[in-house]
Amino acid sequence: MIALRFGVADLARTRFVISPLDHLLAGSARVGVHQETGSRSDRWWRDARRHVPHRAARYLEVVNASPIGVPDFMVADLDAVRRQLTDELDAMLSVSQQAVEEGVAMFGEGREVPPALARLRDDGSRGLREVSDGAWALFRSCLAPDWPDIRRALEADIAARARTAARSGVGEMLNSLHPKAVWRDEGVLECTLGDLEGSFELGGRGLELRPNYFIQYAISLLPGPDRQSLLLHPIAAPTAEPAARKPADDGLVAVLGAARARVLRAVAGSDCSTTELAQRLGVTPPSASAHVAALRTAGLIATHREGKQVRHTLTEVGHDLLRDNPPPLPPS
Repeated sequence: MIALRFGVADLARTRFVISPLDHLLAGSARVGVHQETGSRSDRWWRDARRHVPHRAARYLEVVNASPIGVPDFMVADLDAVRRQLTDELDAMLSVSQQAVEEGVAMFGEGREVPPALARLRDDGSRGLREVSDGAWALFRSCLAPDWPDIRRALEADIAARARTAARSGVGEMLNSLHPKAVWRDEGVLECTLGDLEGSFELGGRGLELRPNYFIQYAISLLPGPDRQSLLLHPIAAPTAEPAARKPADDGLVAVLGAARARVLRAVAGSDCSTTELAQRLGVTPPSASAHVAALRTAGLIATHREGKQVRHTLTEVGHDLLRDNPPPLPPS
């Protein structure tokens, strides 16, 4: 049991924070490493994983390198209560090499250190940049579509707990966070975290409470002797799951329209003549030609002549647009 000891100043400075990075960490932690089968995180990931970009590979390796968690420097330490992921990633990028080495050292020495964490330590700033870029790519492709709904659930939870604090006091609110967090009248919050034991004075800095949509069955604590201690906890009540992505949720269709999105993807299969394109799409050659002309004007398709035939192919811009907007898959 970990005892967090509050003074008057700590009660006054206890606050709620919504962290996108926390949710990216919790959502992308894999079953068998950090999450349980059937958890909200597991169900979300089964839908989101089909959208994972290649750039996220190193970030996912680091997040899932060890069952005991991630290095402390990957948990953002910022003053702002309403945070953007870009701010949190900038904070990660500003971490010193010494802090990286100290964070990785918590996972063992020599060959005991998980390879992904050892490589992160050895790569210095370049490694942090790759992890940060991967986190941003993963958020943009997988979590961003669900984030507005998740944020609303978090804000509703915070509002309910703030009402409890106003009506019954901060201690009563802390006591309602989770069965494993128990408030004592002497000003101590006792947190049951496996076999961990210890006692920490919050030192007038208060406690940062981070409600998390993906954490359902436990709490997570990061006490800090030189920083505000952090407590991650579940939201109070079940809420509706973010809607699964539908086949119509197609970024390319949003940009080009359904017909021209089909044309661009058809040309991507292999270069083709107007007649061949019309056959692929099941439309008339004049209709296919009109769509090609519009896409050529936009710089997405290039046309060249081979003998008596005109052939169409994608430009680099067209390839980039398709790469950033893969066709959505139907729900499994």
